[in-house]
Amino acid sequence: LIDQRNYHMFVPLLYHVASGGIKVDNICFPLRQLLETGKPTPRITFNKCTVEEIDLHSKSILTDKARFSFDYLFLTLGSSSNYFGIPGADSNTIPLKSIQDATHIHNQVLEQFENAIFETDETKRRELLTFVIVGGGPTGVELCATMAFLMFRTLDHEFPTLIPLARLVLAEGSSGLLRGFKTKLGNLAHKRLEKLGVEVCLDFQVSEVSTRGIKAADGRYISSTNIIWAAGVKPNPIVQALPVQKASDGRIIVSSESEVVDFPGVYVVGDCAYLIQKGLDKAYPPTAQGASITGKQCGRNLVRILSGKATREPEYRYRSELIFVGRNYAVGEIAGIVISGFFAFILYQANHLLRLTGFKNKMGAALDWLYDYVSARNTSKI
Repeated sequence: LIDQRNYHMFVPLLYHVASGGIKVDNICFPLRQLLETGKPTPRITFNKCTVEEIDLHSKSILTDKARFSFDYLFLTLGSSSNYFGIPGADSNTIPLKSIQDATHIHNQVLEQFENAIFETDETKRRELLTFVIVGGGPTGVELCATMAFLMFRTLDHEFPTLIPLARLVLAEGSSGLLRGFKTKLGNLAHKRLEKLGVEVCLDFQVSEVSTRGIKAADGRYISSTNIIWAAGVKPNPIVQALPVQKASDGRIIVSSESEVVDFPGVYVVGDCAYLIQKGLDKAYPPTAQGASITGKQCGRNLVRILSGKATREPEYRYRSELIFVGRNYAVGEIAGIVISGFFAFILYQANHLLRLTGFKNKMGAALDWLYDYVSARNTSKI
C-alpha cells in the first residue's frame, strides 16, 4: 500500500472538523495500526510516499522516495476540486478535501470574527463576516448547515455585536439543491437551511472569483473575503497523464470488473473510475458508497485470480443516502422513500458512527456529538 499520508481519513465527517463539531483525531486512524504492519510477518507492507508517475507499460510506479514494480495495480487515488476553468476560483477559494482544508476553514471563520472587531470601515467589516459556500450538493449543504450552527449558535455568545452583520451564503448554479437526488430532498434541505439563517442563492453560475468577492454570470455579486469551494470534483491529476481511455469528465473507463481496458491487471476504484451502470448508458457517480462496493469486490477478485478461480462482477446495490442539515435534522432516501427530520438524523449518526474505523474513533465522535448538546463548540484557533 502506497499513500502520501500515514492515516486513513473518514471523509464524510470532514465538514464537522471544519465547524469544530468533531476533533480531528476522531476521523483519522493510523494506517500502520489498521494494517498491523508491526507484526513479525505482516500481510501488508505500507510505504508513505507521494506518487509522481505511473508507467503502465513497464509496470512501475515512481514516488518521491523509491520506484516500485507491480504485477497487479489498484488505483484508488481519489479526486481533487474541479474549478471548471473559472478565473480566480483556484487561487481565491478554500477547498474541503483534506484535514488541512478543514482546519483552514475553521481558523478562517474564527480569525475573521477577530479581525472584524478592529475594522472601522463598515463595508470591509461586512466582507470579513460574509462566508460563501459554492456548490449545493451534499458537501455544500452539510458544510453550510454545520457552519450555521457554529456562527449563529456558538459565536453569537462570543461576538454578540458582530452577529447581526454576519452572513452565510450557499451559492448553487442550478435551480435547486442536491442535484441528482429527488427534488423533494433538495426542497427540504433548502427550507431547513433558510431556517438556520443561511441565504440560498440558486441559479448562481459563478463567472469570476476575486479576493474581495464572487460574481455570477447574470451580474449578481457577493462581497466576501471567505469563499469555500464545494462545487465539484475531478480525477486526481496523476490520472490525466495515463495513456488509457477516459470519459469526457476525465475518469478512466473500466470494465464491469473495474479493470482498465488494454491494460490487464490494472484496476481503478472510486472517484477516478468510469464504470457503466448495468442496463444504462451512464456511469455510477463518484461516491464513497460506490468506491466501497467496488473496492471490496476488486480485493475479492484478486484473491480469486491468485487461486485460479473466475472473477465476479461487483453487485452495486444502492443502499441509502442520508444528508445532515443541522442539529436533530437530516434528509435522506431509503428504498426510494424520502425521509426527513429527527428520525433521519438518528439514522445518519448511527450510519456514520458504524463506518468509522476503530472503537476509539467511534466513541470519540459519539462523545463529541453528545458534548455538542451541553456545551459550546470548539472556538480555539488551531
